[in-house]
Amino acid sequence: MSVFRSVVLGGWLMLTSVMQATAGPKPVLITQSALYGTEEVTFPNAIDKLQLAGTLTIPQGSGPFPAVVLISDMGAQNRDGNVRGYQPLRLLAEHLSEQGIAVLRFDDRGVGKSEGDNNAATTLDRVKDAQAAMQYLRTRPEIVAARVGIIGHGEGGNVGLLAAAQPLPPAYVVTLAASGQVGRELLATQQAAQRMVASADTSQTLGKRRLKAQQALDQQVASMRASGANAAQVETALAKYQLTQKMEAQTALAKALSREHAMLEIVRQNPDNAQVQAIVANMMRQDNADLDPAQARTLAARRTTPWYRNYLGFDPQQYLSNVKCPVLLLQGLDDEEVAPTNLALLEKGLKANRTVTVQKFEGVNHVFQAPEAHWPTVEGKTQPIFSYIALSTIREWVRQR
Repeated sequence: MSVFRSVVLGGWLMLTSVMQATAGPKPVLITQSALYGTEEVTFPNAIDKLQLAGTLTIPQGSGPFPAVVLISDMGAQNRDGNVRGYQPLRLLAEHLSEQGIAVLRFDDRGVGKSEGDNNAATTLDRVKDAQAAMQYLRTRPEIVAARVGIIGHGEGGNVGLLAAAQPLPPAYVVTLAASGQVGRELLATQQAAQRMVASADTSQTLGKRRLKAQQALDQQVASMRASGANAAQVETALAKYQLTQKMEAQTALAKALSREHAMLEIVRQNPDNAQVQAIVANMMRQDNADLDPAQARTLAARRTTPWYRNYLGFDPQQYLSNVKCPVLLLQGLDDEEVAPTNLALLEKGLKANRTVTVQKFEGVNHVFQAPEAHWPTVEGKTQPIFSYIALSTIREWVRQR
């Protein structure tokens, strides 16, 4: 086991009712550990006539084992959910398989070794892929067919819940920061939040920005005290500063949201992709004069893909009442992409389901990293890790299904 893995485990995821799947080519054993084996596998989505490729981790022992399918967040994701070297789906899969749970994670359509066109795949297409993955697991002799569930991250959580509202549902669903909002509202909020982050460095997480803000505040206090200000004067000045900062942030967010809603409406109301891309690219450059024209066109083109147009009208509330299996809803309170208020929306939609569990994690962000104060240092660099509290919550809940 590598040093990084040891540190991670020490410290701190519409279709017809029947989908046929065959075992396909014989799986290839690619790695082995003391606690689980790893296979490179392929399986068919028979409805859309394409092959998906992934990694299956199976605990050591005679089995049969419970199993989960991991479903990635929106966008073109590989089987590990790779984000700048951080691989949350891989870490989650390996942890669960070390604890006696088989896990299948796979490349999205058009990514890695999976066939298909990612830009053309809608959320409902992703449901079909998830069902194909479950059906494949049910053919494996090492797996308990009645104990195959789904763990989905972000949109993948919504895919899992939607699959649970269909025939042949998963045994359970775990969502990691799933949305309860209509798609266009979530996208507007996400895109507005991206405008609010001044730094183009996406590693500047909420935790880091809070730390920088606190350091700036500490410097201001020190400067005031050095100038002879007393405690009451310092407290008054800080309260005024914080109120001003809050009001400015609210004003900027409202402006950004208004702009994003305007662009989304252009996409919704105009089916001509070329026209939409030209208008949206122009609006983006009006907002940011430093944005390269080619980059603006690329960003605008992403807003006219079949997935994007479809997701604008995607409403999780329309199917949640049909979800009957056990559900675990998880959310990090430092999530800047899917606000924690989405939990209440999901709970409302699932109110007829008596087997719903909800848990929030302090200091955990959208990709379920542990608070940065708990990141280990490996070879002189801090390494982001999956929150071990979240890992253990998922593990223990799945074991009970």
